[in-house]
Amino acid sequence: MPVSFPLLITLGLLSALTPFAIDMYLPSIPAIAADLDAPVALAQLSVTVYLGVFAAAQLALGPLSDVLGRRWPVAAGLTVFALAAIACALAPDMTAMLWARAVQALGGAAVAVTIPALVRDLFERDDYARVMGLVMLVMGLAPLLAPSIGGLILLYGSWHWVFVGLLGITAVAAALFLALLPETLPPERRHPPALDRVLGNYWMLLRHRAALGYLLTGMASFGGMMVFIVNSPFVYIELHGVPAAWFGPLFGINIAAAMLFAWLNARWVPRWGAERLLRFGLTVQGAAALILLLVALPPVLLGVTAPLWLIALGAGAYIAMAGVVMGNAMAGFMAFFPRLAGTASAFAGAGRFGFGAVVGSVTSLLHDGTALPLLLGMAGCGLLAAGTYALLCCAGVPADGRALGRRPGGGEQRPGAE
Repeated sequence: MPVSFPLLITLGLLSALTPFAIDMYLPSIPAIAADLDAPVALAQLSVTVYLGVFAAAQLALGPLSDVLGRRWPVAAGLTVFALAAIACALAPDMTAMLWARAVQALGGAAVAVTIPALVRDLFERDDYARVMGLVMLVMGLAPLLAPSIGGLILLYGSWHWVFVGLLGITAVAAALFLALLPETLPPERRHPPALDRVLGNYWMLLRHRAALGYLLTGMASFGGMMVFIVNSPFVYIELHGVPAAWFGPLFGINIAAAMLFAWLNARWVPRWGAERLLRFGLTVQGAAALILLLVALPPVLLGVTAPLWLIALGAGAYIAMAGVVMGNAMAGFMAFFPRLAGTASAFAGAGRFGFGAVVGSVTSLLHDGTALPLLLGMAGCGLLAAGTYALLCCAGVPADGRALGRRPGGGEQRPGAE
C-alpha cells in the first residue's frame, strides 16, 4: 500500500489521541487540583491512572483486533473516548475525574493498540519502521501542541474547556478514519476467539528472549518520557516559576527535537537499518541519563535546586531520541510475529504503558518538593534501556540486523517463531 500523506495524517492523529489526552491538560493540573479541592499529587495521579488502565486494557483489546479485524475496535474506541471526554469536563470532584479518565483510557487503548497492528498488516520490518517513524512524526505534533493548546485555553476559560477541545480532536480523527482507512485484516487471516489460545500466544511472546529484549528496551525508554510528563509541570511551573502559558512552548521544544529525529530516522532506515539506528538512539539516551545523574548531585549533596537549563539539557537530549529508540525497538519486536500483529502490539503496548504508569506513579508518590524524582527517574530509565538492549539483544546481532531474521533483501525468515 502506498504511503500517502492523508494516510499518515490519519494514522498519526489516531495514534495521537492518547498523547493529547495526557499532554493537553498538563498545564491544568494545578488548577484542577485547586478547583476539585484535591492535592497536586492526586491530580498528577490522574495521568498514571489513565496510563495504567490504558496498559491493562490493551492485553484484551489487542487480540480482539485479531478476531474482529481492525475497523470495529477503532470505531468503538473512538466512541468511548469521546464520551469519557465529556465526563471529564463535567467531573464534580477528583473521584469522578479519576473514573472518567479510566474509562477514557479504555477507548484510547482500543485505538492505540490497533494502529501498529494495522500498519504491520501492510508493511514488513524496515518499511514498518519507516512508516511508524513517520506516524510518530505526525503523532509528535500532539505533545508538541497539546500543552500550548491547554495553556491557551486556560488564558480564556477554565480547565473544563480543555476536555471539550479534546472532544473536537476526537471527532476529526473519527471522520478521517471512517473516510480513509479500509479494513486491513481479511477474514481468512483472523483468529477464532479462544482464551487458551490468547494466553498461549502471550506466553510464547514472553518466552522469546530476543523479542523480549526489544520490548524491554522500548518500555524503559518510554518510562523516562512518562517520568518527564508527570513531573515536569511541577518542576517548571511550581519549582522554577515558569508561567503556565509558557510551559507548553518549553515542553514543546523537547517534542520538536523528537519529531526532527523521527523524521531523520524514517529517512535513514533504508540506508542504515533499524538496528544501527536503535543503537545510536540508545547511546545518546544513555549519555543523557548520565547528565541527569550529574545534575541530581547538587540537590542531593548540597541541598540546592538544580538550574532549569541543566535539567532541560539532559531531558531534551533524552526525549529527542524517543522516536528513534521506541520506533526501532518496536519494529525489532514486531518483526518476530507477523501473524500475531494484534496480540504482539497489545503485549508491547501494555508493557510500555504499564511500565510508564508504574514509574510515573512512583515518582509522583515520591514527590518531595524538588526535581529529584524527575532527574533520578529519567536517568534510571535511560540506563535501564541501554543495559537491557546490551544484555538481551546484542548477542550475535550485527549492526545491520541480519541475525534478527531479515534477509539482506528485507524479507523475514522466522515463520517458526510463532
